[in-house]
Amino acid sequence: MPLAAQLSDAGIAMACLNGEADDPHALDRLLDAIDRAPAVAIVLLPDDAKVAWGVLSRREGKFICVSRGASAEEIAAKLVAAESLQPVIRDLEIELAAARKLGGFGGWELEELDEEMRLAARLQRDFLPRRLPEVGAVRFGVLYRPLGWVSGDIYDVARLDETHVGFYVADAVGHGMPAALLTMFIKQALPNKRIVDNTYEILPPNVSLGLLNAAICEQNLSSCQFCTAVYCVLDTASLLLSYCRAGHPEPLLIHADGSPASLGAPGSLLGVFPDEAYDAASVPLSAGDRLVLYTDGIEDALADTIGDRSGFRRQLLGIANRSREEMLLQITAWIDERAESTRPQDDITVVVADVER
Repeated sequence: MPLAAQLSDAGIAMACLNGEADDPHALDRLLDAIDRAPAVAIVLLPDDAKVAWGVLSRREGKFICVSRGASAEEIAAKLVAAESLQPVIRDLEIELAAARKLGGFGGWELEELDEEMRLAARLQRDFLPRRLPEVGAVRFGVLYRPLGWVSGDIYDVARLDETHVGFYVADAVGHGMPAALLTMFIKQALPNKRIVDNTYEILPPNVSLGLLNAAICEQNLSSCQFCTAVYCVLDTASLLLSYCRAGHPEPLLIHADGSPASLGAPGSLLGVFPDEAYDAASVPLSAGDRLVLYTDGIEDALADTIGDRSGFRRQLLGIANRSREEMLLQITAWIDERAESTRPQDDITVVVADVER
């Protein structure tokens, strides 16, 4: 049964994330369900769930955090605290329902809101690259599918100099306008070069994400504060790829012979800890290699079963011998087929980088 349905009639709920405590999107789904329900939730977290404690300590909501190793007395005290919040929540819901009944939207107001959302979507798309650069033997392709008018995903591909290209995919944790606004901040705040004396230096991806993380934390946003990202810099002369992950799905490298490799590197999501250090990694590419970056929306959209995110990679490897354009068209067809029976639940972005032979 979906989590929202389980919480719909509950006054108090206890939640344990069962191994997903440091998955930012699992946390987002839980908090979204709590926000939409009348329940106050007590969230049990392991002591070593660094990301979860960091996220929840900076976010307001109808939840109370407690260590999974807490004593029965401590948990009982939290239950009493949750119960004391219930009358306040009920009163607020009654007042909100009355306000909606008295001042509902008229037709012209809905039209105005719809037009504003269209303009917001157009503005967000203006932040995306109008033309994908061609640097050396590297060519790019993109699939970008927002869930609604605006998206919590953003990507960019930018030529940094004659031989270097930088590209990233980022995913704001959440949906709607707050997430979309954070993506536009990311586009403006992610640095890729810095001036040194009379010349410039291309920043390593881990330095870029570290500076972006500090910038997001400094804003102290009240709604959508967190995001995941993977940022790459490719030297098209040597074909050395440098990359850094921040809580994001691992990029998939498909070698010219069809063999796959996941590009893993540790790194916490952005916007939680101001002084978080990110690790850089590098891998040599060869002619015929293909690199695929994506947000987790595509994993969920093409999952074989709920919670199984391996289906997308299996399907992707099955069409690895197709051209970049054909691959993206096939992925689009798969999404549309699934959408007939199950509406996608998240924004979807896929960036493909090919090293041509």
